[in-house]
Amino acid sequence: MLDKKGKNYIKTPAFYYVSHLARYIKPKSKRIHFNKFSENISVSAFQNPDKSVMIVLLNKTDQAIEYNLRYYDFVFHDNLDRHAIVTYVIK
Repeated sequence: MLDKKGKNYIKTPAFYYVSHLARYIKPKSKRIHFNKFSENISVSAFQNPDKSVMIVLLNKTDQAIEYNLRYYDFVFHDNLDRHAIVTYVIK
C-alpha cells in the first residue's frame, strides 16, 4: 500500500499472501476442484500448464491447526501455524 504522496509503502498481510501465490501458480494455470472439511482452513488447488498441481492452505484462525490432506495417493499430515499459508507442489 502506498501513502497519499506515493513515497512510502507498507507491506500488508495481503502482500505476503499474493506474493506466495505468485511464486507457485503460473500464468494460464487453472483452478481445479477441491473438497474441504474445515471452515478454519481455506483450500485452493491449481494445475499449472506443466501439469503440476499446487494445493494452497490458509489458516484463518488465531490458533495452530493440525490437519490431514489427501490428494489421490498423496497424504500429508502437518500443523498449520496461526494465519499461516502453505503450498504443496505435486509434480
